[in-house]
Amino acid sequence: MKKRMIQLSLLALGLTLTPVHAEVSGRALITADSQIGEIVRQDAPRFEDGTAYLEEDADFPQIKSDFVYMVDMDTGQVMIDKGSEDQIYPASMTKMMTLLVAIENAPALDSTMTLGPEVFAGLAEAHASVAGFKQGETVSVKDLLYGLFLPSGADAAQALALEEAGSETAFVGLMIEKAAELGMTGTHFVNTSGLHDPDHYTTLRDLETLMRYALENPTFNEIFQTRRYTATPSLHTGGLVWESTLFAKISSTDPAKIDNDSILGGKTGYTNPAGLCLASIAEKNGTRYMLITAHAPVSNTPYHILDADHIYDYFYDHYSKQTVLTADQTLLETKVPFVLFNDKLTLKAGTDIVLNLPNGYDLSALQIETQLDGELQAPIEEGQRLGMATITRTDTETPQELARIELTSPRRYQRSALLYGFHQFQQWVKAHTVFFGLVVLGLILCLILIRDYRREQRRYKSARKKRKRRPHL
Repeated sequence: MKKRMIQLSLLALGLTLTPVHAEVSGRALITADSQIGEIVRQDAPRFEDGTAYLEEDADFPQIKSDFVYMVDMDTGQVMIDKGSEDQIYPASMTKMMTLLVAIENAPALDSTMTLGPEVFAGLAEAHASVAGFKQGETVSVKDLLYGLFLPSGADAAQALALEEAGSETAFVGLMIEKAAELGMTGTHFVNTSGLHDPDHYTTLRDLETLMRYALENPTFNEIFQTRRYTATPSLHTGGLVWESTLFAKISSTDPAKIDNDSILGGKTGYTNPAGLCLASIAEKNGTRYMLITAHAPVSNTPYHILDADHIYDYFYDHYSKQTVLTADQTLLETKVPFVLFNDKLTLKAGTDIVLNLPNGYDLSALQIETQLDGELQAPIEEGQRLGMATITRTDTETPQELARIELTSPRRYQRSALLYGFHQFQQWVKAHTVFFGLVVLGLILCLILIRDYRREQRRYKSARKKRKRRPHL
């Protein structure tokens, strides 16, 4: 009997310590012909090994630029990443930020200013490229904006800085503020034109961030894609005609120039430390790409533009958009702890996920992995981020991550006070197992002592009764 009581008490202790909903493991679901789940798209990641996966392809062109970053403008998918977070000198690609800040701070495009000697001070000594304005002439802000960008005029940059901020230093301060606002953490500006300075630097990823924002501005977008423009400053009776420094090298009819009709616009840059640089966009067959390159060899040969020409041609010829996830596929199915009723959680995309992949690509070579941000438990709000999924190419020598996707809750999950309270009690018991065990053992010993005491009492009373019934001699 004593042994039986101890066994039952220990069994009760064990049941009390058994956790309920302490951990939940999800079940990843895959389709019959590919490891693809259903997800919600977020920002695309960078490739850690640059162009290695492309260089396995014999058709991929030889690239002269040391830094290359290319993204699909519609999906955010990274196509090439070669040193996108490395520090580079932007040269005249700086003028993309100069143009944006000038547009956002301009009083009006048709407002005018007269160019004083301070506009031209030091430009000749620095061998800066100029738009060709003359001292003392009256120019509209619109002409200055085009003069800044198409011929890459440092005189226009200086004039805009003086007109809108009072000095180049003050205007550069506005550029730095804008970079911080956009999250360009790897960027610092010293001047408006991109003249070399060791403290004037950026990264290709920061320039992509700038371009994505700036191209939403209609004026910036129009100037960025303009091939030729005629300005009408007061001392140029015949006007000033500028051709984009990019399109001056591109033509679909001139055999002496680069033939590429997919490039929509861009900004070139050059200094000896920066090398030949180019930030450009292109569109063909319904796909828009953004490409930024830097540090191509300094030469009379426009290696930066040739790199863009070859890269765009390669992707338009060898890649196409393919739907890798559909809206009705399930990525993760599990149960949410501490929910009393309807605790099933199913994560779906709700939209098709489209990626640029090699023509005829076998989707079974794609792999999807999911990872929750932490322990899953109620309460959960509708739309709350729960984790991340990644889509990876596994058919290359080094697996290539194509996309990262945010996983969010499809609805609200309310926490049951009863289940959560019981869980908290279990956790308390687990944290005080030794103390609780000693208490239980103490109770068992007390019960045993009480039982033995009662037995002794019964034995004693029985003995007294027997003595009383015994006759006296």
